[in-house]
Amino acid sequence: MTTEYKPFKTPRRICVETMLLYIIGKLCRWGEGVVERRATIRVKVGDSISFPVSPESDQSYSVDLLFNTIRIVLWSPQTVFQVHEQYKRRISMGNASIWLNKLNLSDSGLYQVRIEYISGGLKAPENTYFHLQVFEPVSKPNITAECLGNNVSLSCFSQGTEVIYSWETLPPCGNDSCVQLGQTIHLQLHPHPPSTTYTCTAHNPVSKASSDSTDLEKCFTSGSQGRWIPALCASSIFIVFGALVLLYMRKKQTQYKREPIQEAVMEEEPPSAMFSIDPV
Repeated sequence: MTTEYKPFKTPRRICVETMLLYIIGKLCRWGEGVVERRATIRVKVGDSISFPVSPESDQSYSVDLLFNTIRIVLWSPQTVFQVHEQYKRRISMGNASIWLNKLNLSDSGLYQVRIEYISGGLKAPENTYFHLQVFEPVSKPNITAECLGNNVSLSCFSQGTEVIYSWETLPPCGNDSCVQLGQTIHLQLHPHPPSTTYTCTAHNPVSKASSDSTDLEKCFTSGSQGRWIPALCASSIFIVFGALVLLYMRKKQTQYKREPIQEAVMEEEPPSAMFSIDPV
């Protein structure tokens, strides 16, 4: 029988292992700060946004504000406030926050607020990420209608960013199935429908606007008028053709009456005189 001996852990060895575990734990905590918080913010063109800065007050720190990896702000209580040249007129400092003003569509993107601690031991940096989306508000929609008999096409137009369109009848039926999505809808009208009045709504994540209502009764009127147009055209062509035939026949009759008169006149005319010269 073989006896296996294991080395005994001395207190000194236990202390070394404890220190190693402590250092590894600190290093792991340092890595936790790489991605700490994320948020998505949706705003309108011309608005302002506040990036909160909340470091621990008992430690020295510096703050970076980055836009798609480009540093636009560097600030710390011990140094001068530094701003990227392109943002100097739009950056301001508030109460524990950095403000970006007069937003435009090109400001959409990923922003990072990074707080690095200069003192206080192994304190992990804090990173907060903001996915900023800037939208142009929608304008009041306009509706155009194209009537082709009983088939009607309604189109809605509105200015804005990422516009979504929806249609609803008036009065509302109170059912989601009555709402249709899309910029253009195609309808088939029937006599005496329950509703012929439609309204269009345009919206995006930051705004919403509705159009004036449009009544499709005009399509019934134009449709009834349209059915008379072919008959009217055919009647006009028939009348013009008949008039031309009558004029032609009258002209022929006039020519037939003139020909006998001309022959009679020619018979009554005396023969032309003939002159002879006698020889001398």
